[in-house]
Parts: sequence; C-alpha cells; structure tokens
Amino acid sequence: MKKRFKNMTASFRDIFSMKDNDSKGRSIHLSSHLLTTFYNVFVTGIFHTGFLSMYGMSITDTGVLTFIPYLCNLFSIFSSKILERFRKRKGILIASKIIYYALHIVATTAMPQFVHDPKARLICFSAIIFVAGAFYAPFAPGFTVWFYNFYPSENDRRTRFLVLLQTFASILSSSVLIMSAFLTDALEGSPYQEQLIVGFRYFAFVVVLIDVLIQSKAVEYPYPKVESVKLSDVVTLPFKYKKFILCMFMMFFWSYIGNLNNGLWGYHLLNHMNFSYTLINTMTVMYTVLLLVTSKMWQKMIRRYSWIKTFGIACLIWVPTEFLYFCMTPERTFMYVPLSVIQNILNVGFNFSYSNILYMNLPEENSTAHIAFNTAGCNICAFLGMMTGTWLSSISGDSTLNVFGMEIFSVQYTCIARGVLMLLLGLVLVIKWRSFTRQQDIEEVENIRLERKKAHQKA
Repeated sequence: MKKRFKNMTASFRDIFSMKDNDSKGRSIHLSSHLLTTFYNVFVTGIFHTGFLSMYGMSITDTGVLTFIPYLCNLFSIFSSKILERFRKRKGILIASKIIYYALHIVATTAMPQFVHDPKARLICFSAIIFVAGAFYAPFAPGFTVWFYNFYPSENDRRTRFLVLLQTFASILSSSVLIMSAFLTDALEGSPYQEQLIVGFRYFAFVVVLIDVLIQSKAVEYPYPKVESVKLSDVVTLPFKYKKFILCMFMMFFWSYIGNLNNGLWGYHLLNHMNFSYTLINTMTVMYTVLLLVTSKMWQKMIRRYSWIKTFGIACLIWVPTEFLYFCMTPERTFMYVPLSVIQNILNVGFNFSYSNILYMNLPEENSTAHIAFNTAGCNICAFLGMMTGTWLSSISGDSTLNVFGMEIFSVQYTCIARGVLMLLLGLVLVIKWRSFTRQQDIEEVENIRLERKKAHQKA
C-alpha cells in the first residue's frame, strides 16, 4: 500500500508541477477541472432537476429545458470564424465564460422570484438558457484549443494525466454531493430546503469566478497561422481524415444514446420512484469508490485492447442493465442499488476510454475547426437524443402504463432504446476497432499481444 502511494505521488509530480509552462498549464487545468466539477454539482444533475421541480416544471418541461443547451451549441460552427480574428484570446474567452454563467446561473435562479405562473416560468427559463448558450457556444471550443497544448504527447503519460483528472474530480464531486444531499434531505418538507437549493446555485457562481481567475494564469501559446477558415470548412475538413471522422461518428452516436434520458432519469427517480437525494447521490458517489478500486483494471484493458475496443466491451456488458432498469417498478426498487453499482464500474471504463477519442486522431491543422465540428455534431445528436427521450416520456407523462402486468412509466422506454443502440455500437467497436485507432496504438496493442503469447508458450 505504501509503495503504491509512493508510485501515485511520483506519477502526480511527473505530470503536475510548476517547473515549466506545460506542467503549470496542466496544474491549472486540474484546478479548473476540480472547480468546474464542484459548481456543476449544484447547477446540473439531480440538484438542477430538483430546482426545476421546485418551480412547477413537469417531466416534459424538464426534458425541454435540458435539451435547449444542446441546440444552442450548434452555434459553435461559427467558432473558427470568430476566434481566428484574435491572436490573443484569453481575455475574450474568460469574459464570455463569466457572461454565460451569469445568465445560466444567476438569471435563471433569480427569475422565478418575479415570475410566478409555471407556463411563464417555462418560457423565461427557455429564453434565458437559449440566449446564454447561443452566446457562449462560439467561444467554448477556444478553451479546448488553449489547454490542449498542455496535454502530454506520450500515450502512457497522457493516460495517467486523464486518469488523475477524473480521479480527483470524482473524489471532490462525491464529497460535495453526499454532504449537500444529507443537508437537503434533512430539510425535506421545510421551506428552508428550497432556500438551500437556491443558495447552492448562487454559491456556484462565486466558484465560477474563482475558476476563471485561475484559468487566466495559464500561458497562452501562439496559435498556428492558418488561412481564413470558411464556415463550410467546419463541415468539410474533417472528412479528409478517415480515422478522425470515424471517431466523430462514434462520438455523435454515443451523444445520442447518452442523452435519451438525460435529465429525465433523475426526475423519474426523484418523483416517480420517490428516492431521496441522499440515496441517488450515494449511488453517484459510489462511482468514486469503484473508480479507485477498478482504475488499474481499466488502464490494463486500454493498454491490452485499445481505447476504442475497451469502450465497445463496456457497451456490450452494459446492455442487460438497461433492460433490467425497464423492469424496475416502485415494487422493485431493490434493483436500483445493484444495477447502479454495475453501471458505475462500467462508467469508469467508459470515461477513461472516451476521454481520449477526440484527441486520438485530431489533426493539428485547423484544430479549432475540427473541435467545432465535434462540438456541433455531438450537440446535434444530443439534442435529437433528448427530443426522442422527451417524446417517449410524454406518452404517459407522470402516469403509468400496464406492460406485461408491470406498471411502467413511459420514460422507461428510453432504457429499451439505449439497450438496443448500445448493443449495435458495442459490436461495431469490438469488431472494427482498428478502423478507428491510430497506427501507433494498434502497434502497441499488437506488441502486447505477441508478448503475452510468447509468455504463454514458455509457460
């Protein structure tokens, strides 16, 4: 155990330090990532769902408000055209982020105090969220390009860098989630619960300001000089790189699947299953525990099978859990904990392997345009996924349907859809993983396979 701790410490110091601009940039990126994780606890997920429910939003309203940001992100296609005008972008990127969160957090939190009709609130929520998202979308890819310069180029160090980012962020979010959930449930039925949720949101904005202050300390390397990027280049350039575009299609498809019940599932657990914030957040926190326990296993799988094939294997194992969730009724709530544990283990593999897919074949030339293409495509598919999920959940809304003798809420049909689509995606990625993977990674996987074969023959 002591040796393992020393190895982890050495690995951390190798990647994060203040010895040069790159190490400092990675340290700032880690700090920003942790702060983003902290404030997102209060403005996304179950607390966001609870905030909307508090002001009379139904499951359909929640679905609509959740997919609006994905629609707004289509404006990211203008990113290259706007950002290429600035040789120094740090100031404008930070200013845009502050304006976005001022609208997204402060304005949406204050509005219900002045607008009392639920329908009028839905319109105001929609308008504020749309304006905020549409404004920020062209600037958001600029942060990715800015901080991507600090990513380690070596495959092994990059893996450790991404794993450490996720591990620390997970530990922080888990700690915040569990403490805030206990406090929120303790005030259930009291007017103080609503005040607490509102207070959490205002506090989150203060943390946003600290986040951008820290980000401003990172050095900004000169951006490659490129010819003026046409708007059409955002759509056409990625198709010149076969493996990159295949990775993009995989990410687009995953965005559709992942958002079929985004926002809706939390509403379902909170309002249909009557689960407490503490139970839901405890299962979320369980991810961190399982990440620490299984991270080595998933890292070995990535080295042995590649980023893509590992993702495909996790997809195939996940499929049965979706069909079992479809069968979870208020009389079968005991299914929730074991299924959540299984999905959390698989989520570790998903997050590790998915974190590098954008960068694995990312062309260096016109990287802003390629990232904008990824952002736009993922958000189109996320929007379509959420529209599909919202439509499915609206079939019976907050009422149940009798299916094979079970009282099922229509939102549970998203589980069937996710299961079928993940089966298809998993099969493609496991069988055709080489088509998505860069040659360097293929050779590493093949070498490991040969070494294992030789060792087996000697044994």
